Amino acid sequence: MSKSTADGPKVTLGAATYGFVLASLLVLAATAAAVFLARSETVVDEALDLAVRARTSAAGEGFARLLHADWIDLKYLADATGDTDAEGIRNLMDGMRGDGTRISWIGYADASGTVRAAADGLLVGADVGQRPWFRNGLKSGFAGDVHDAVLLAQKLQPDGGDPLRFIDLALPVRNPAGDVVGVVGMHIDAGWAERTLAESGRMLGIELYLIDQAGSVVMTSGGDLPGAGEERLLAAARAGTETSGRAIWPDGKAYFTALVPTVSYADLPSFGWRLAGRINAEAFRPGLSSLLGSAAYAIGIALVILAVMTLLFVRIFVGPITRLASDAEAFSLGRDSYPPELQSTREAAQLSTALARLQARRSPRSGP
Repeated sequence: MSKSTADGPKVTLGAATYGFVLASLLVLAATAAAVFLARSETVVDEALDLAVRARTSAAGEGFARLLHADWIDLKYLADATGDTDAEGIRNLMDGMRGDGTRISWIGYADASGTVRAAADGLLVGADVGQRPWFRNGLKSGFAGDVHDAVLLAQKLQPDGGDPLRFIDLALPVRNPAGDVVGVVGMHIDAGWAERTLAESGRMLGIELYLIDQAGSVVMTSGGDLPGAGEERLLAAARAGTETSGRAIWPDGKAYFTALVPTVSYADLPSFGWRLAGRINAEAFRPGLSSLLGSAAYAIGIALVILAVMTLLFVRIFVGPITRLASDAEAFSLGRDSYPPELQSTREAAQLSTALARLQARRSPRSGP
């Protein structure tokens, strides 16, 4: 080997190619990791914020839709009461009440407040003139917030237990002349409503809080009412505006919370409710970890493929140049060298032809 070659660069063209590919991969990996780390938290937060708002809205609409079905039945009953005999009305009410697990009571009171007909005869003859559902029902359609049972407590729960709570719906009954002659009312079991809310929360993967006009939580999807600290975080309900965002709750965990300002559907009267929903800020972390695992697996496969392709590239395109370099060095040292005819690239073919011509010129001419 000549002195100039021995003292020259030690890096071969193949090694330089491998180094370039490796350096490029490291730069790309570092850039991608930096971008991912900078954006992943923001992307997850944005996804959680969107999810809590969409799921809370869906839960509120679904809950109101179920109550609207009862409202439609009550409207039909109000229309039918003026044209149907007492026995027919009683049978209609019995059918609407069913087994009582959803509708605890449904009945008709005349303009004086005396119950004239009711499902299963409950409270017939009782005076309901001072009950909010009756007084408001004389004026227009009425939806009443959750309240404890008063007159029905002894009828439906004679042995005590947890106090019964109802949600009220009421409508005025008019005669053919359009005069109000009474009110039809419906007491929906608040326990059924809370179970329905819990089922919605479970299906949507969200915790739900139903809030009244005063900003107090009247029922939750978890069954337990929030403590004082949680109440403070739900205080935005009093403002009646739609909000969402990340907050630290009293349990020390971060949640994304959304507030739907009204729980309503179609022509259902307003209960004055607002619905708050929350999702744990770590809810999407398992999915993100799974995504990272899948991405790492895909990157690993891509690296293997790139390594094989780089090896083939060096052998097919770089290897011939290296061989020609060795032939050129041998030629410069006076040794006979017979470079092969290479066609891997245009440059390799040119070098191969040039070396062959130089070799031919240096060789002694044969005479006749």
